[in-house]
Amino acid sequence: MKLRVMFSALCLLPCFVSHALAADTPRALAEKFCATRLDNDEKALRPLLTSSLVKAIEEAEARNDIIAKASPDEKPPFGDGIPYQSFPDAAPVCEVGEEKRVPGRTEIEVRYLFPDNTSGANWTDRLVLIASEDLLLIDNVIFETSVNDTDEISLRSVLFNAFDQ
Repeated sequence: MKLRVMFSALCLLPCFVSHALAADTPRALAEKFCATRLDNDEKALRPLLTSSLVKAIEEAEARNDIIAKASPDEKPPFGDGIPYQSFPDAAPVCEVGEEKRVPGRTEIEVRYLFPDNTSGANWTDRLVLIASEDLLLIDNVIFETSVNDTDEISLRSVLFNAFDQ
């Protein structure tokens, strides 16, 4: 009996852990996201994401692994990891910006800054947040694009389109 109770408790642990890591306000979730990016801690980032986004990432990683094994001398599409931000540069500052509510979701800016660089290398991405039970989770990241770009580029679109090349 004790073993069954312990097993049941262990099975429920991931639910409690992910809920403990998610957030109840857009700003708090964006701050946690920024902290994971500054620490380059993908393990801490995953519980902040919706299950459908995690599934898309895992599918992309699996396809990436197949390509890497089939062509070990060539760099696969995600050879540098999953692109959770517009640019691969590791910015020393990530701060939360403006919040915008749209039907069915909230978008909040995350700004990547290089304080010592005056060349304008900074950029701003937007997290797409949706409610999951009583908490908010990240369902997508919309990447900053140049003024002339008309197409919106996001983490989901990159995950989907990376293998069409």
